[in-house]
Amino acid sequence: MEKKVVTRLTKEARRDQLLDVATQIIREKGTEALTLITLAQEAGVTKPITYNHFATRQSLLLAIYKRCDKIFVETMNAKIEHQANCFDEAVQLFSDAYLECVEQNGREYEEVVFALMAYPDHRHVRRVIRDFFCDVLIDVFRPFVTQPQQLLPLRMAAIFGAIEGIATMFNEARVKREEARKAIEDVLCCQLRD
Repeated sequence: MEKKVVTRLTKEARRDQLLDVATQIIREKGTEALTLITLAQEAGVTKPITYNHFATRQSLLLAIYKRCDKIFVETMNAKIEHQANCFDEAVQLFSDAYLECVEQNGREYEEVVFALMAYPDHRHVRRVIRDFFCDVLIDVFRPFVTQPQQLLPLRMAAIFGAIEGIATMFNEARVKREEARKAIEDVLCCQLRD
């Protein structure tokens, strides 16, 4: 009889695995189906493992949300920092990176945000997202914009609102990727071009 060799994952690798499985549960069944118990069952681990990584469903949802934001920023920075030499290139790369993230996690991200809003500690999560996004926009476009007033928070919030609306329509398959990309580029150029 052959013995089955079980490889233990590092704590970080296990956490990533659990977040991957949790995202898959949301994608297939929605946030209502995601609990620490269903996560343990789907991941093939014991319940204490999921509870050790995420003490509550709320902390699990928060971890998924933060992971999506981290992936978004890393994807965008990788594209823009190494490839953008001018404003127009930064706009194109930003649009592509943003839509890539929407394609990968858009629906799940929105469901997680709505689920988090049900918790009193996170009822202002939309404001946190807006402020985070505005800070990212400022960091991305600062090297390409010569007039500081173009990076005012109110202008960034207007850009965020417009891009969020475009992303929602793209997520709902109401517009094609190319239409969404062009609309995002138009918003950015209109608001930020010198």
